[in-house]
Amino acid sequence: MTHYWLRLLPEQALHIEDDRVIPAHVIRGAIANILLGTCIPGHEHDVGPCSAECRYWSLFGEGVALKIGAAYAGTADETRPFLATARTCTRSPGFRTAGGHGIFDIAIRQTIFEQACTDPQNLLVPYNTRCPQCNAPLVACEGLFTQQGEREFVGVGDVSASVVVTGVALDRTRKQIVARYRTEGRTINRSIYYVAHLDIPSHLDGLLRQTLADGLWIGGQRSRGMGAVHTELVPYTSPRLTLSDRIAHFNRAVRAEQRFYAAMDTTHFTLDDGEWYFTLDLPNPAYAAYESSLSIVPRLAMLPAAVPLRHWLHPHTAKGWHAAAGVPRRTQIGAAGVVLYRVPAETNRVMVEEVLAFLEAEGIGLGRERGYGAVTICDPFHLIVEPL
Repeated sequence: MTHYWLRLLPEQALHIEDDRVIPAHVIRGAIANILLGTCIPGHEHDVGPCSAECRYWSLFGEGVALKIGAAYAGTADETRPFLATARTCTRSPGFRTAGGHGIFDIAIRQTIFEQACTDPQNLLVPYNTRCPQCNAPLVACEGLFTQQGEREFVGVGDVSASVVVTGVALDRTRKQIVARYRTEGRTINRSIYYVAHLDIPSHLDGLLRQTLADGLWIGGQRSRGMGAVHTELVPYTSPRLTLSDRIAHFNRAVRAEQRFYAAMDTTHFTLDDGEWYFTLDLPNPAYAAYESSLSIVPRLAMLPAAVPLRHWLHPHTAKGWHAAAGVPRRTQIGAAGVVLYRVPAETNRVMVEEVLAFLEAEGIGLGRERGYGAVTICDPFHLIVEPL
């Protein structure tokens, strides 16, 4: 398997729903449209390749492990959305380096406080849901940020500007205007580009490069001068810590917070040194992986001992078009965000970490081949419990 950053550099204005992100299924559709141009017209690829040399089936056929993530807009490759547990001040939002009152994560502190809060009157320093600098209410962070170092982050500002193109349709015989149209799009700011993770089997590397050589067409209004995107493939090496290291760092931070409350209230709050914790971070929605129709918490069937303690999830609806089959896709309800799990002391930790490694590699739920259900375990951003 070969790992890349797929950079998308717009050469024209884009007509897309959200200028901060290009969904993975949109990128897949753009690649599929190029490949389908060489296929037998009218063939339905759901039943198999159209010929022995079918280029579409080579990249998107059954058993092909091509994976494309969502593309986020920024000035560097390490750009991604804020976690659902990130918070900032309502009065002066943003990182301190940008003049704000800071951004921090609440997953650890809020959960441990709720565990310890059997009697709030006994707590000397309760969990504060307000800005530590100006006492203004906190708000969930929205948008994107770029990671420049281990604890150096920069928020992504304005990505694009609105553009309106007007035109007319002429009757060439009578030389008269028969219709007027108005096209709206977004011109991407200079130095901004989109970047996505892309994993592909090594033997298909040449076919992918050949497909991307002339760029892609993204979004709508392509017949009216919008959507041309230049592409670049850059080798990707993950700078992240290993899964075991991330889980270890996360649990050390949890223990430190637990000891803080245990020192104040030895009667009601005791430590269990054997149990441990992990987070399931879903930056993109996961679909059809739920305990019941009334719950949006992902069901981890392979980890029955893992108990969800707290979640910060938001529902999402997925719909779209199947380019190869020419029919609409089924509408699905999913969720994105963060879930915190507790694992009992007697559970085989090695086995649990093997399952978590599988989830990070393969994702969770349906539609994983279209970029849904991507999973990160114990994102290091959770360790930022003080405003940066």
